Amino acid sequence: MANKQIDMRKIKQIFRLYSQGVSKRQISSSLGLSRNTITKYIAFFQRYQF
Repeated sequence: MANKQIDMRKIKQIFRLYSQGVSKRQISSSLGLSRNTITKYIAFFQRYQF
């Protein structure tokens, strides 16, 4: 499903899990999102981190 929007709750979960050291594969499996989606959000977060 290309260009499907995900809600802010899942985005926050991605960042929280990733900051706890959970792998991208585990995050994608637990949230039901593709690894590419997880990678894109993490890259965005790292690029614009304050």
